[in-house]
Amino acid sequence: MRAPVKASSTWGATARRLTSLFLFVFICYWSAEWFSDHRSAFSQLSLSSRLTSVPTRVYQHYVSGRNSFSSSGLKSQEQAALVNMDSRIRNLDTLKEHLTHEKLDALRDFWFEHLPPDVNPAIVAPEYQKRWFTSDKQFDDICVNQFGPVLEAILESGITSAQELLSVAQPRSSLDWLSLILLLDQIPRNSYRGDKSTICFTYFDPLAAQVSLSAIAQGIPDRAPEIRWVFSYRNWFYMPLMHSEDMNAHKEAVSVFERMNQDILGLLEGTGGADDYEKKAREAVQADPETAKSVGEMSKAFEEKHRVIIEKFGRYPHRNRALGREMRPEETEFLENGGDTFGG
Repeated sequence: MRAPVKASSTWGATARRLTSLFLFVFICYWSAEWFSDHRSAFSQLSLSSRLTSVPTRVYQHYVSGRNSFSSSGLKSQEQAALVNMDSRIRNLDTLKEHLTHEKLDALRDFWFEHLPPDVNPAIVAPEYQKRWFTSDKQFDDICVNQFGPVLEAILESGITSAQELLSVAQPRSSLDWLSLILLLDQIPRNSYRGDKSTICFTYFDPLAAQVSLSAIAQGIPDRAPEIRWVFSYRNWFYMPLMHSEDMNAHKEAVSVFERMNQDILGLLEGTGGADDYEKKAREAVQADPETAKSVGEMSKAFEEKHRVIIEKFGRYPHRNRALGREMRPEETEFLENGGDTFGG
């Protein structure tokens, strides 16, 4: 004869099964409701590859345990991310309105407009270089008024890489690359002086160095004849490396300035050239060999002055104040004894 089944045991098992079933139904219902609420947000996120990082950040935020998971919390995170992305897209659109091919042409024309028609830009004498390397308020004001809005648009865009900037600028030629480097490396130095120079060192200099290295990697200053044989153009491609506090950038700078110097020396003899640019450069070099040789040697020497400072201190001491860095005793001694500051 079978033992009688206890009523309490049967009821307990039934209750547990009903509870599990109820929880399962509730979870399914809640999941369906949550997905429905967020479907539109996810569809917007899929419109552009630039937005794919948003759900990843939200996911990591909750998995890390910093906040307990809740649908309302996730929704607010998504909304904030979408607002940020929408703002970034608008800023990029604004940048495209400012960073035009016409603006690049205007910058290049402005930068070299002081050279007389009879001066061959292949070799520019020191008296014509003063405009570029001395502080002049009138010159600064022109830089600010004509090209300051482009710099501000770049800042607002949040761009942090050469690839992003080049995708907006879409340079048509090696001369557009030249204009971009001038815009990133030189115009900020005329537009943000004194305490404002922080923005040059922390934002524009790294961008300029990236564009410079990208141009060098593509062979633009070494192979494009309109740059290679016009040394007053070619020199600017290497300046961002000189301004860098990265020792590897200076190793590259030493190499590229030496190549430029060898090209100048190679023009001292012979006739003609593979193209009109080389031919005119040879004529300019042979017409004034001493000035030509000084152009190459001075570029090398100026880079060496920068390099030894980075080798010794790992940074430029004269930038410490602008960057909020504490001055080391050896840096103080260096500056007090007349160490180079390169105009601040």
